[in-house]
Amino acid sequence: MFIEEITKIDTLTFAPQVDLKRAKYEKIEIFEDGWQNIVLPNPPANSSRETLQEIKKIQAEYKNASDDDKFAYKMCDEDASYYIKEVLNENGLDYNDDTIEYIEQQCRPVIKHFKNHYNRPRPYQIAEFYGIDLNGTELDSMKTPSYPSGHAVQGYLIGEILSNMDKTNAVLYKGMGEEIAHSRILAKAHYPSDKTYGHKIAMELFKAYK
Repeated sequence: MFIEEITKIDTLTFAPQVDLKRAKYEKIEIFEDGWQNIVLPNPPANSSRETLQEIKKIQAEYKNASDDDKFAYKMCDEDASYYIKEVLNENGLDYNDDTIEYIEQQCRPVIKHFKNHYNRPRPYQIAEFYGIDLNGTELDSMKTPSYPSGHAVQGYLIGEILSNMDKTNAVLYKGMGEEIAHSRILAKAHYPSDKTYGHKIAMELFKAYK
């Protein structure tokens, strides 16, 4: 790429910073103060080989997704804990739907804090620059910056909390957290690195969980 093109793509953000909605920190009740000190690396540069490879991986994952996979990622878009609730129901395991939704809500200001800071463009924005067709998928949850994946944070954290409460089924819960996080790549909503660092935040939030 020419220098002008590299400069243009590397200055691309999801949206102007002034247009991003502020995180509602005052709503946080279940995490000890100090979560703000979680350190994430900067996401790969938009012009980097790594980002281009991530776009190609997203494209390949979607191409190989089954109809069931596509149905599931759409359901996860509507409810981040879809996979976990399905498995709980299928295995006759008790859970409180309101509690799960409350934990999801509590994650949102933290997620927004990091998303707003990094303001990473979504995969479709970078793909368009490279002339790569991601088939125009746009979900309701793709109205915020990409890094890190909020669904990954929520899925991994809820999986970890349930595992701590019911160690007998820990592998099941953690596996479903992974499925939720991976669904966002199948949905072309996130880069693999968004998922990776969503996991990091979830593990740190688990430590701060009251």
